[in-house]
Amino acid sequence: MSNLVRFEKVDNELNILRIGGKSFLPPDVEWPTNPNGEKMVFIFNIPTNFLNSTLQFNYPKDQVISVFTTYNREDYFLDSIVYNGDIEELQNIKNGYTKVILHSVASPRNDADFLISAREIVIDKEMNEFDDYNGSLFGANPVFLQEEKLELASYQFCMQIYGGDFPKEFQDIFYLDDAIGYLFLSKEEKANDVGVFFVQCT
Repeated sequence: MSNLVRFEKVDNELNILRIGGKSFLPPDVEWPTNPNGEKMVFIFNIPTNFLNSTLQFNYPKDQVISVFTTYNREDYFLDSIVYNGDIEELQNIKNGYTKVILHSVASPRNDADFLISAREIVIDKEMNEFDDYNGSLFGANPVFLQEEKLELASYQFCMQIYGGDFPKEFQDIFYLDDAIGYLFLSKEEKANDVGVFFVQCT
């Protein structure tokens, strides 16, 4: 079963499972930009030790996975990060409108125009049919995912985050505050294909 999660405000520089805060991207790794040349916003910090112990991945120890997404407060961007099964949508994702990077831990940094206040993702109890559910889950199986035509066989589900669970000023991080972001990670370690992050609107 998937686990429900809750969110607790924390320091922006803690190396824990969290949304927002600063990235530990090494200085020799360029901050991700999308095909439009816009610097992407850092949204998830995921320690590999945590992934290995909880979801039985086999990532290198003491590293992190950072997830970045396109975000713009002036222009429409939902079509750049959504994936409902259309091959062109998946190509948008893989072309760099979102980015999943595995890397060593360096000093905290933020090169984007926006910084989301950090919230620790606290793993709660296993979800059951009687639980109230708002969209954010960790592990096991995704919920609300429209997956009939999704090409995700080489990936394992990691977590999903409801846009409304971000701090108030960033509840439009996925353009719509009721959109859900899904993170799938590669079943085998691949330097150029760590995972895929996309959004759906249910």
